Amino acid sequence: MREQYDLYIFDRIEHYKNSISRDELMRLADEAMSDPGDDSENQYLLTELLVAAVVDDLIKRRLGIPRFESWRKSYPKRRASQREPAKWGLDPSHLVSGLSPRVEAGDAVLVVGSGAESCAYLLAAHDAEVTFLDHDINVVNRAENRISVESLSSTFEGMYVQFGEWVPVLSAEFVLVVIDAGTLAGLTPGQRRVLLTELQHFTAPGGLHALVPDALGTGPEGFAGHYAAWERETLPSPGRRLRGVPARGALFVKPAVVDAQRRDVRA
Repeated sequence: MREQYDLYIFDRIEHYKNSISRDELMRLADEAMSDPGDDSENQYLLTELLVAAVVDDLIKRRLGIPRFESWRKSYPKRRASQREPAKWGLDPSHLVSGLSPRVEAGDAVLVVGSGAESCAYLLAAHDAEVTFLDHDINVVNRAENRISVESLSSTFEGMYVQFGEWVPVLSAEFVLVVIDAGTLAGLTPGQRRVLLTELQHFTAPGGLHALVPDALGTGPEGFAGHYAAWERETLPSPGRRLRGVPARGALFVKPAVVDAQRRDVRA
């Protein structure tokens, strides 16, 4: 937990630095230089590294970051709250709300598209190792900042990509891939085919692809043809479903035995 706390502090400070102008950052440095502390010897030892440390302390005070003991004591209650779908604006009937209890700590999970952003938060709260991809750098930055504030950075990584044209090489074999149907709908057929083939390649045998509707209700049925060789799994029981909530999505299972030769979809 100490490592997680240290990462929480680091992320909060770095996001704050990135959110202010260079002039404001230089003013903080000037404040650090002008207030070296009670020990007069500090003025002779205040190297660039020490100035950076003092600036970080000033930012910690400005952000009101709690001390480790206070943070540690509040952690269990905060984490329990984070594992409630409603915390992230998800209905209990949402497909990923039903899948999240099946996720084990350390499971590699991939979340694709801004319409599935809340799913990334929920899965990170269940201690999955979440990688979040989107084509909008502002969405990625927003997600990283929210994750930082919620002390979930140790289980989250955001990446900016060009869907259908470039996806980074991902070393993990993902047990769950959550895909925003609205993001797929915004691509050309060729881009969509390239992206889904890449995502299927990164998925572990027996892994799941959950295609979820976006806020506009864009459903997954138009993309089911890309999963002709996969099994479609019956969705988990939704429990109570609120009136007006769109279709829940679709769940596909990758075959346990797959062709070892990767098809070149760009040919």
